[in-house]
Amino acid sequence: LTIKVVQQLMIAVIYGGIYSLGDSQSSIQDRFGLLSLIAIGAGNLAIASTIRAFPKEKSIVNAERAKGMYSVAPYFLSKVVAEAPVSAAVSALGGAALYPLVGLNRGKGKFERFVLTLVLEGLASGALGLFIGAVAPTTDTALALFPPFLVLMIVFNGFNIAEESTPRALRWIPKVSFIRWCSEGLAVNEFSGLRFSCKGARGPCCETGEQALERVSFGGSTVRGAAVAQAKLVGGLYVATLLVLRRSSPKFLRVEPPLGAPAAAAPSAAGAPRSVAWTAGAEASLQRVPFFVRGFARKRTEDYARGLADEGEGHDAGDILVTEEILLAAKEKQSSRGE
Repeated sequence: LTIKVVQQLMIAVIYGGIYSLGDSQSSIQDRFGLLSLIAIGAGNLAIASTIRAFPKEKSIVNAERAKGMYSVAPYFLSKVVAEAPVSAAVSALGGAALYPLVGLNRGKGKFERFVLTLVLEGLASGALGLFIGAVAPTTDTALALFPPFLVLMIVFNGFNIAEESTPRALRWIPKVSFIRWCSEGLAVNEFSGLRFSCKGARGPCCETGEQALERVSFGGSTVRGAAVAQAKLVGGLYVATLLVLRRSSPKFLRVEPPLGAPAAAAPSAAGAPRSVAWTAGAEASLQRVPFFVRGFARKRTEDYARGLADEGEGHDAGDILVTEEILLAAKEKQSSRGE
């Protein structure tokens, strides 16, 4: 995390040493170029950090799911809540740091909307990284898929090709390009309300920021519209990732007896596994365990209680009852093993 923060601050200093924005006609091109670079850089950081780690983590998660420790939804929710805000904030840090260095629009609320747009892009690009990582079987495959996705996002960012020039079969890509929506939101936020000097202008002069936005087909766009589009991308990608993870649940081969082998005898009533019941106090104590490991704790405790029953420690031949004392003993045993 520290390395990423330092990296973002260094990029901000570099951009600050290159760009000095004013009100000349040339500053219009400079602003569009800088905003595009900011959107690309912030999006690339969030998706790259996610896509490298998630496929490896996924294999560990599948192994733990096979043991019944937890299900997909609690794991995915806890991962998103714990990691996504931090990743998005780091992605927006560079843009926030360079804002005063280069002389971007200092109007009321402009900086806040600028940062919010970058945070939303960080969430959207991180969500795309999770989706690619869920689909890809290995980290190498995910890293191989990453460049083509990023190139498409950059090509269709709203500045590089006109919408009417986009091949009909590819016109859906700008609608799902997080870089496009971020670039659009940043551009509308920056240019709205600006006025430019026509002194020394070569060719047609743009006197207002609105006229500059018209030249790149952003005339009817709003910061709110771009934010809503990014929020929809985040939600859609999270749902898609969750569905992929559920479909990739661990699968095991079914063991069949050899041909001609005698069928196994049905278990007698005496040898049938006994059910496990929980006292109200034990159940209440279990509910205080974090939800994403609660299933694991329940399974380990019931296994411990069955072990006690097999050893004949205070249990009759009936159902097994988990008490608060057994729950505490099971917890202490797991702690002593370092589990």
